[in-house]
Amino acid sequence: MDAYELARYVGMEPPEAWVECLPAAMTAYRSDWLDRIDFEPILDFYEFKEEYRTRLRGELALLRGDETLRRVCWLMHYILYYAPMAQFRSVWSWGKYAEGGVPGGHATPVTCVVALLAGQPIHARTIAERGYDASQIAGHKRGVRGVWVGEHESKGVDGVRFTLMIWGAYFVRGILVRIGRLQYEYGVKDFPTFSQTVPEGTPIVALHIPAGQPLDAGEVEQSLALARKTLGQYFPGVDGARAAFFTHTWLLSPQLAEMLPPESNIMKFQKLFKIFSTADGTRSFLDFLFKETRAPGTFDYNELAENSSLQRAVKRRLLAGLPLELASGYILPE
Repeated sequence: MDAYELARYVGMEPPEAWVECLPAAMTAYRSDWLDRIDFEPILDFYEFKEEYRTRLRGELALLRGDETLRRVCWLMHYILYYAPMAQFRSVWSWGKYAEGGVPGGHATPVTCVVALLAGQPIHARTIAERGYDASQIAGHKRGVRGVWVGEHESKGVDGVRFTLMIWGAYFVRGILVRIGRLQYEYGVKDFPTFSQTVPEGTPIVALHIPAGQPLDAGEVEQSLALARKTLGQYFPGVDGARAAFFTHTWLLSPQLAEMLPPESNIMKFQKLFKIFSTADGTRSFLDFLFKETRAPGTFDYNELAENSSLQRAVKRRLLAGLPLELASGYILPE
């Protein structure tokens, strides 16, 4: 079967990476590849609760009875862990080829979970090679577990979307670590515009702000200070003292200044960064502030929650048709 047939079997159009990687992936493919992996220790490693273990076992039974679906799952697994970086990065865009950003048809969103978790032996090697301490190991396990548990508990997704699948693979491949309040990513993104504003040879490290806890500006500054001292432990060859930190987030939205007081933690966070570009951020606001998976403009914004003053203010802007942007910003070494 070609990439078009495989993609349509799971209710989507084929991403370019599927077409590009299929020959190499199928050369390495073995029909019994899932039978060669014991998922019980993997579930133990990531400390999944029984309801998730039961669901994964059910998905494995589905895959073992469907040769075409096993090939789809293998192709996704191959791109996550063995394909060149350009194809790996493309996973972020796969959602546009499938309704809801998840496979359908003969697959379920848990097919993505299987493709992700099958990389656990790589994760174990990464942890050992980097010498992660107990805190970092716990954070990595929580990070992988959370892409599935978080999707299920906050958005009711039975599995993970493509964008969360690659997020879990960041941890597995040692691309992402958490230091205090923030997560730090190195070695994936290209920064063609931003890189022109920093001295040649400056390491550029992407920042992420994990959801699920309040944003405290003091904790952010503590994290940044610690990262400058310790990044080299997690990313060999990276001097944190020389690094430039980059982020692209709704938390840097210029519209937030119209809705929040200057002393708020979000506004204090913004002051740490030099903002250099903006883009439409409606989807990000819906996703992160309202936990809403529906696309902008496809539903009545009157349905949105009003549980905080920020939710109420953003909802008013949406109903009025006013713009909401996200922004890119950076912090240079001192």
